Amino acid sequence: MNPKLMISSAEKIGNNQDLLAQILLRLPAKSLIKFKCVSKQWLSLISNPQFCLSHTRHQGDEGFLHPTALLLKVQYIVSPEFDVVPLKHFSQVPFFHYISTSGLDILQSCNGLFVCEALDDDLNVSGYFICNPTTKQFKKLSFLQNPIKDCEFYVSLAFDPLQSPHYKIIVVREVLENSFIFVLDIYASESDSWKVATTIFETKEEACMAFENAVFCNGKLHWNSYGNQSFYLDVEKERLQMMPMPTTLRENHRLEIYRYFDECGGRLHLAVTYHAFIDLDLHVHQMASDYSHWFLKHRLNVGDAMKVFPELNLGCHPFSSGFSGVSFVGSERKEEAKVVIWADGKIICYDFNDGAWKMMHDPGPGLKIGTPIEHYNHLHEQRFIPYKYFESVYVFEDM
Repeated sequence: MNPKLMISSAEKIGNNQDLLAQILLRLPAKSLIKFKCVSKQWLSLISNPQFCLSHTRHQGDEGFLHPTALLLKVQYIVSPEFDVVPLKHFSQVPFFHYISTSGLDILQSCNGLFVCEALDDDLNVSGYFICNPTTKQFKKLSFLQNPIKDCEFYVSLAFDPLQSPHYKIIVVREVLENSFIFVLDIYASESDSWKVATTIFETKEEACMAFENAVFCNGKLHWNSYGNQSFYLDVEKERLQMMPMPTTLRENHRLEIYRYFDECGGRLHLAVTYHAFIDLDLHVHQMASDYSHWFLKHRLNVGDAMKVFPELNLGCHPFSSGFSGVSFVGSERKEEAKVVIWADGKIICYDFNDGAWKMMHDPGPGLKIGTPIEHYNHLHEQRFIPYKYFESVYVFEDM
């Protein structure tokens, strides 16, 4: 093409704000951040909150956002760093070093935003943040009602930019130590205000609630439980309701060891592993659309993946299966989700659409994701927790 014609076309695009916006909407979030340096005009456009929201919504497919990568953190290890598993394209995810704190732990990922807790040198909680790792923008949360010492205190996030540019912070706070009586405090970014003790409810010790494990799906915030029942919050109506939890297998004295609570495509999933001398089973449950029950959708034996990938060495440790970090992501055929698993340092998945084990991410010959670190003598003793990362240029308007 004639260089003069190219320059002329570029100038026409640059002078046409609407056309430029339509082009930029189709670019990846990371490219947009780099293009802020092109000119003041581009900086102004790309930094505009309405454009950022439109760009995020343009990434949606059939009403849902799809993660760019998974961030894998080792359970009980406090660090701003993590392992990155690409799901779409390779993405250089910035660690959380830009949040100045002695220690930092991820609590939840929700459609592009993260909730993190800051820890001091003695590993005591010193504060809570929400942040967007793509833009490195973060905000420290302040609470009207501070947590009482030695009482339970859990912070979760409800955010769906396809429905609203605003988010809510939900705090589950114990009233008295070991009382199992809790209240909900809710912060709304739209009004930049808190509602304290909107709901009071009681649980039982045997309910084994896991309020630290929250999943936002279809406008509701759900909490995991190792008992037979749990709770979910209709965030818009601020109405707390109960939901059943799966009744798991008890044959041959098998005991549960982990529950991986997740959502994909508007459906709640729960993957359960069992503790036995060597047990490579993974049972996948899915919640019914009317919340009346869970149904056992699949019984997988992760050991079958070794027939496809003989380099995997699962079940070699007497007290650990060698797989963890279970997550659910969309499949290309969209009928069913794929279950993604960290297995002996590789990332594999089971595609329910064609019933096949596949390699999703192999760091290379002789290389493994995760290395033996302090307190762990064997790679398989580590348990990885997955967090979904969505590239997003979303900006906070309530800073």
